[in-house]
Amino acid sequence: MSHEVFMTAEKLWGKRFEKPPSPLAQKFTSGRDVQGKPAADERLIPYDIWGSRAHVVMLAKAGILPGRQARILSKGLHQIEDLWRQGGFLLDPFQEDVHTNIEGWLTKKYGSQTGGRLHTARSRNDQIAVDMRLYLRDCALTFSSEVLFLLEVLIRLARRHRDQIFPGYTHHQPAQVTTLGHILLGFGESFLRDAQRFQEWFDRFNKNPLGSMTGYSTTLRIDRKLTSKLMGFDGPTQSSLDPIQNRWEAEAELGFALSTLMNHLSSLAQTLILFSTGEFNLIHLDDSYCTGSSMMPQKRNPDPLEVTKAKAALIHGHLQTLISIGRSLFLGYNRDTQWTKYLVMDLIDESASAPKVMAEILASIQVNGKRAAELCQMGFITSPDLVERLVAEWQVPFRLAKKAVERAVRYSEAEGADKISLSAFEKALKEEKISVSGDQKFIDRAQNPKILVGLRKATGGSSPEGLKENISNLDRSKKALLKWVSAKRSQISSAEALLRKQEKAI
Repeated sequence: MSHEVFMTAEKLWGKRFEKPPSPLAQKFTSGRDVQGKPAADERLIPYDIWGSRAHVVMLAKAGILPGRQARILSKGLHQIEDLWRQGGFLLDPFQEDVHTNIEGWLTKKYGSQTGGRLHTARSRNDQIAVDMRLYLRDCALTFSSEVLFLLEVLIRLARRHRDQIFPGYTHHQPAQVTTLGHILLGFGESFLRDAQRFQEWFDRFNKNPLGSMTGYSTTLRIDRKLTSKLMGFDGPTQSSLDPIQNRWEAEAELGFALSTLMNHLSSLAQTLILFSTGEFNLIHLDDSYCTGSSMMPQKRNPDPLEVTKAKAALIHGHLQTLISIGRSLFLGYNRDTQWTKYLVMDLIDESASAPKVMAEILASIQVNGKRAAELCQMGFITSPDLVERLVAEWQVPFRLAKKAVERAVRYSEAEGADKISLSAFEKALKEEKISVSGDQKFIDRAQNPKILVGLRKATGGSSPEGLKENISNLDRSKKALLKWVSAKRSQISSAEALLRKQEKAI
């Protein structure tokens, strides 16, 4: 989008900004106001075709389906796939679902003697279960890649800002000095766990439900191991009943992984929002990730960050409903679980691109180092370190040292100071009967942010050595997960190639 087009399209607030909005962020924030949602089964069309192709090959090789009819069905399924890719395969609502639409198309074109054989040794129960496993598996890999990209951005920024002194907060109040690199790595570790959750989900649920039938298996001699290979699964589910009885579980567990991810994104979003306000003035958000007002010409609103928080809340509700649907299911299939499909798809849609948008925002922020340095000299933010200096250098008991520094804070505050003065410190020591010959040099050194962050050499601390180790470990874990994602995509591609080869052989 050119600058001129943007200015024309965004007449309500465009002239406040030098840059047009990011297309990804604009789509992310628009929600359902101007975007429609497709029918749930539309996105399952390619997965249902894949499952049916594998099923046809298996039936033919098992001698259950005559070779000629298997070839016709295989050809027909490819025709449907071509039509779908061209936008020519539309679902007929009178045929209930994607499974019936595909079987109905084949029956209409090739007759019931051929089309009517596709459902042999299969139920819509295991058919939808396999469709959803294939669909959710792709989503898990996509989110894994996006989170790892976000993690890469955080690692890169942490390296750049490893020595940038920055205020840390608890309860929205000044807490202790740290570095921006330390803060970014803290968020990075949470996103690493998010990526690991998607890996764990994949490893737990990449099992093939096809062949479970209604949950009670079949008397026909099917080969579930073969269909597993042809769809890139790690193997068939051990129980035929479990994937039908617990159809909600894979959806809910992926929903939990996404809900946790969105919580972490929401926390980071709120942090960036506050840091970018005029009151904090610690960072500046790029024009591409802000919007203006229809009435107030000065506004630069952090809409994508606010939308991230709203989406996190919405996802929590979807997850709770998913879990509730699975709470009281009687033995076997229950129609209740049909609604898990809608919930998890909505949940996925709301989470879509959230990690990528955050990565774009982070990569474009400008840091106000001067303001950060100012805040690291205000609000008595170094007083916890003064306590530790008394403990480390003068062997004062911690509780006694803390009481003395608390008094010193109160006295310094009364003097109108933002940090502890020598006079207040000496008065506090005297009242607490602490015999320490503290002088101005000691007070200044014990409240120097650069010195203090350098002393935090414990694992996970903010010292340059600690951050270097943290960055190295996080980067190593990220690379291992990227390798895993690549291996799983390769496994799926190999399965697709094997399926094409087996189709030619029937």
